[in-house]
Amino acid sequence: MIYSLIALATLISGTPLNLPLDEVSRRFEAECVEGKWSSDCPALLSDVEVDLYGNLHALAAERQPIDRDVLVIAASGNFPMLAEFGLRQLGQITNDAEREAALVAFEHPSPAVRQAARGLLDAADEQRAKTYGRWWRAGKRGGWYSMVPDTLPTPEQLGLRDVNDLRYRYFASDASRAVFTRLPTELMGRIAPSIKPQTGDQAARKAQKRKEASERADTATNALEEGLTRRGLGAFAGLAKRASKQVENPGDSQQKKDLEPLEEFGANQASVLYLQIDRPGAAAPAQVVAGRDEGLGETVLVVRF
Repeated sequence: MIYSLIALATLISGTPLNLPLDEVSRRFEAECVEGKWSSDCPALLSDVEVDLYGNLHALAAERQPIDRDVLVIAASGNFPMLAEFGLRQLGQITNDAEREAALVAFEHPSPAVRQAARGLLDAADEQRAKTYGRWWRAGKRGGWYSMVPDTLPTPEQLGLRDVNDLRYRYFASDASRAVFTRLPTELMGRIAPSIKPQTGDQAARKAQKRKEASERADTATNALEEGLTRRGLGAFAGLAKRASKQVENPGDSQQKKDLEPLEEFGANQASVLYLQIDRPGAAAPAQVVAGRDEGLGETVLVVRF
């Protein structure tokens, strides 16, 4: 079992230091606590957490009791198997420390850990988790693979120049959208200074007008096609239909789509900003949405890509 733990830790945290456990503990205490953090601390922390998981798993297998304070430490861990084990063994939230550990785990990069944390918070009817739940995106990976942390999208994927000032929210993101908070007020101007964003209300009205125009065009095209067919000119009918489609889609390198209102912002779309930005080498532009979410208490940036 220890070999599989080392393999998973290597996959998630990188190459281990391969030091004796006593040396790992000594160096961690010297380099990684009380505000200190050396370049080796991520690997040292991974080694410490892997060892803690192995010990706790052995105790659980022997049906030995584990102190709940230790389980809180485990649930707050970075190593996914340790955090998921701690949450699962807690079983329920009985005090503030356990609640905070579950809220920390709700933000974990690993889908399995986030799911375990949400289960505890939902069972406790935790209000903050309910608020966050509106933004929840369930992971699509199952089994051991769900332990592997999600990969952060690159700025190039998102069409953004820089995301260093932003906080990525794993629980609200998935393979086709990235959600950030901690946004400066001038954010949209920084993202696309030459593009004027639309409000959600404006985007919805524009989408409705385009839909109505498309329906009118389809009605006219169908009428023309039927008329030509009745006159024995069916081949020309098909040509007319293709020509109308080419007018609707003139072949832009990145075809703009209607900006669909983001449901998480609710009915108050007038204060939500929408824009589309081209991405070099991508088939379609990214759709960027920004607005204040009072439940999260922050401005939220969503990039759909």
